[in-house]
Amino acid sequence: MTGAKIVLYDYLGSICSQMARLALLEKGVPFERRNIDIMKKAEQFEPWYTALNPKAVVPTLAIGDEIVTDTVRIVYRIDRDFDGPRLTPVEPERAEAMERMMRDIMALHYGVLMYSRLLDTDGKAPVVVARGNFLREQRSKYPDRAAVLDARIAGNEKLQAVLANPSEIARHVDEARLLVSRIDDALSLTRFVSDDSYTLADTFATAALARFRLQGFEEWWSGGANAKVADYYWRMRERPSWPAAGVIDTGSESDL
Repeated sequence: MTGAKIVLYDYLGSICSQMARLALLEKGVPFERRNIDIMKKAEQFEPWYTALNPKAVVPTLAIGDEIVTDTVRIVYRIDRDFDGPRLTPVEPERAEAMERMMRDIMALHYGVLMYSRLLDTDGKAPVVVARGNFLREQRSKYPDRAAVLDARIAGNEKLQAVLANPSEIARHVDEARLLVSRIDDALSLTRFVSDDSYTLADTFATAALARFRLQGFEEWWSGGANAKVADYYWRMRERPSWPAAGVIDTGSESDL
């Protein structure tokens, strides 16, 4: 596909936005970025943006006048309809493995992983509590945005409930840790996560591992643990797409 203007509405620290940027860059698709401040300004709730993405999340991909939402749909569309290196394995078994890996990476609760290490003496995450208060203020101030804000408030309350339950925190952390081991197992068979060449699964795995490192879980592939993941991670960091996509693996929750 050529000729259409490509615009990615995203946020630098968003893990899903990083996945989409990696896919565009690895495919070699020229695109423009439009930053949506999902933190301080809460621009994702602006009517003009919810008209593009009713779920009020990033990223959103505009291909000319066409709008594509949902990270999985976005990266598949990028690979299917633009010229560049193929990012889906040719062999059906490996394509299925890629899809499973992407689905499992998306299923993790990155908020639990992040904020479970930032609890105060009362067992609460101040940033999450403040975010919930902010969402309720927005709900009161903009009743016309009630539907999308109510959904987000419910999600915030669910996150606070999980963070108040140590066994639930442990379950989510174990799911992420086991996924790293699965990636290590996959790398025993292929050079990249699901094939011997870079695929869409690598855009997801790269962003996920970077987020784990940011959250303080690099121990999952250090000191001899999951050595293939350790090698893979530093190979991904050396690819030109890493800095170009603005992948973040250091800092704090304030950077997200």
